[in-house]
Amino acid sequence: MSRMKCVVFKCMMVIGILSFLLSCRTVIRPEQFSIQKTADILFKNGIIITMEDDVKLAEFVAVKDGKIVALGSSEDEYEWQSDSTRIVDLNGKILLPGFIDAHSHFAIAMRMIAQANISSPPVSNVNNINDILSNLKVHANTYKIKRGDWIMAWGYDPDLIDEKRHPTKFDLDELFPENPVFLLHVSAHMAVVNSQALALANITNDTPDPDGGIIVRVSDSDEPNGLLQETAMYGIITLLPKPTPEQSFILLKETVKFYAAHGITTAQDGRTDFEVFQFLSAAAQKEKLSIDLNCLANIEQAKTFLECASCAFNVPKNGVNLSGFKLVGDGSPQGKTAYFTKSYVTQVPGCIQNCKGFSNVSQERINDLVRMSYKNNIQLYSHANGDASIDMLLEAHQEAIDSLNIETHDMRTVVIHSQFVRPDQLDAYAEYNFIPSFFTNHAFYWGDVHLKNLGKERASFLSPLKSAIDKNITFTNHTDYIVTPLDQMFLLWSAVNRKSRNGNVIGPTEQVSPWEGLKAITINAAYQHKQENIKGSIKIGKLADFVILDKNPLDINPEEIRNIKVLQTVKEGNIIYDISDSRN
Repeated sequence: MSRMKCVVFKCMMVIGILSFLLSCRTVIRPEQFSIQKTADILFKNGIIITMEDDVKLAEFVAVKDGKIVALGSSEDEYEWQSDSTRIVDLNGKILLPGFIDAHSHFAIAMRMIAQANISSPPVSNVNNINDILSNLKVHANTYKIKRGDWIMAWGYDPDLIDEKRHPTKFDLDELFPENPVFLLHVSAHMAVVNSQALALANITNDTPDPDGGIIVRVSDSDEPNGLLQETAMYGIITLLPKPTPEQSFILLKETVKFYAAHGITTAQDGRTDFEVFQFLSAAAQKEKLSIDLNCLANIEQAKTFLECASCAFNVPKNGVNLSGFKLVGDGSPQGKTAYFTKSYVTQVPGCIQNCKGFSNVSQERINDLVRMSYKNNIQLYSHANGDASIDMLLEAHQEAIDSLNIETHDMRTVVIHSQFVRPDQLDAYAEYNFIPSFFTNHAFYWGDVHLKNLGKERASFLSPLKSAIDKNITFTNHTDYIVTPLDQMFLLWSAVNRKSRNGNVIGPTEQVSPWEGLKAITINAAYQHKQENIKGSIKIGKLADFVILDKNPLDINPEEIRNIKVLQTVKEGNIIYDISDSRN
């Protein structure tokens, strides 16, 4: 055989052997080759819902170094397995991307842990004002609150108690004559305090209503009755005691556990003061956070945040991210402080006629704040419940882009709540690429109240998810915790069913499918926070943030979605919540 023929023969032999080896997929494993495909963790034998529109389901997902490296059909699993790979057998359970909290109040939730819960069922046990007083008394005894110390509580709802009214200072003074008392309304947009608290804040008969707030008075007099709406309660809030650093870390740990127990791998703090941001950043540096946290900087402290060298926006550090500025435009629809173009149809505390609610800020002020945010290329999150408040934001947006001569399509301005947006305003959202972060839990908790206060036409267009879909608007959905419970499965149930406490369907034409409802708390929520490239769906290259459920929300009876349980929560491949541990 010539040398040339010998070389050709050897080459053909090598090619033949390689072809044989590559064809033996059930025998030869990738670790035998120089290119390694070994995964740290492999999830299999369950229903894996990717939340990607093109490939909705997968049979396995492989994780390495906290990121997704592979997913697909079960026949490809072995390529990612080795003796060191941890196999997670889902046993038919459901795996989804970790839930992303589109809007809640993480820092407030920390403080609420040590305060009295005076919510009505199903959150707590309050049915009347006597129940509120009883809960306060138990709380004071449990925590051994001394004379002169503050007694604080949250969650009361006048629409759900027998008296159908707010408590007053007179209700509180009799039981607590020597302690200042602070009761936060369920909306967190107003509070009731007693005479001790009013005295500490120097609120008297002669104190004028502040801009954007109302000091509600006793009928036919100037005497404050204890109810402080919107900005009128800010002077009290500054007086409330703060936990020590040691107490804060304990509260932080419990709050993180609570969010993780609901499948949330990325939480939001819906209005972050500078001092709170410093604390959360320090805690994250000390590895005290097992979940990620998006913080919305209080826009009233914009100068402080902008001058802070370590406060870069949209540059996550140890899981804590400054997502943008938070502006509060109006108040609460159930509290009747949300700002509408048409009047409420029932009596409004502190208002005699033409009661449309009110704006917390002037048009000039909101123009300045929106322009400042856009000029610094910082995403804006604006609380706006009523359509008049939304009009003010749209006007400010147009003024900003005209005066700055900039393109804002990818600013992704978020309109938090957008509860009673009009159809024409949705058209503007679509044009400007605004993201409404809806709040469908209102359909259950206050749907019947809205029917009474606003009439059927307005109430039925509450959080119009289906209309947003029809207009190709990307939207999210949220609990606004502590306003409603953090439960993401209840939130999904409310988006799909829109049922009220009394069984009324609040706007049946705005119901959406479970798939669209899930997108609102996964991939859409990632898009809202400009994190869709690393979170929100199960896709190669994204973080291995997962939640494991006991039932499939896509094929269960829609009425049963609220009963689905979170079994495990996984952050970058690490289990941060397991239901079996919580039962011990």
